[in-house]
Amino acid sequence: MRFKVTYSRYWGERRRLEFAASGERNGCSFTVVTEVKCLKEPKTAENVHLVALARLTELFRQRSASGR
Repeated sequence: MRFKVTYSRYWGERRRLEFAASGERNGCSFTVVTEVKCLKEPKTAENVHLVALARLTELFRQRSASGR
């Protein structure tokens, strides 16, 4: 899986990181916009990327409505 975080914003009062990521997985392009609860603010771009990787991995493990 290759992806790039195109947008991110941390909401301190809600302790949530909102982000958008686009990339490719198994030959298919994807764009995801989601949020993640974080115990502390990810201060570097690398930390945001790692949080996004963890969330995308979690999302792609879920079964889709089509059963794939």
